[in-house]
Amino acid sequence: MTTMDLDESWINEFEKTDKLFCKFYKEDNYYVDVQYIYINKENEIETTQKETLMFQSPNVITREELISLLKKNMTYNNKQYNLLTLLNYNIDVNPEEINAFLNSKNTSYYNDRFLKKLNSVDTIFFDKTINMYQDLNNLFIIFYENSDNKTVKNTTKKIYLHKKNTKSL
Repeated sequence: MTTMDLDESWINEFEKTDKLFCKFYKEDNYYVDVQYIYINKENEIETTQKETLMFQSPNVITREELISLLKKNMTYNNKQYNLLTLLNYNIDVNPEEINAFLNSKNTSYYNDRFLKKLNSVDTIFFDKTINMYQDLNNLFIIFYENSDNKTVKNTTKKIYLHKKNTKSL
């Protein structure tokens, strides 16, 4: 048998089978839906908005991009809002976990795993996601209506530090 006579049909069969499972491979994210939620002074959701953000780099929203989003959306319907919280929803389930994920009765485990509160306005990283779940990734930006009370006074007190006089013996 020469090298010309090798059976390569198994390669073709593998490629056919692999195509069936390619939608279960993790891939880079190139966009994310951003949900804006506006809460009024009565703690009611006043309105929501949604936009799709295309990443400048795969899987990343830079700090500068995030600040730009916040500044652009802090005013709605002629009202000023402050940032209340940022939530990142990123489905990072692995291909070998899909069966357990789909059949799980314990949804709180996955909710806690996928939804994360962001503690600062900084670069946000999204984990690679299985292609068919990428549309579920979200960034939630929750705004709270500014108070009209302009008479609030700063209650921070100044602290003065004085060098203590010590006498040498």
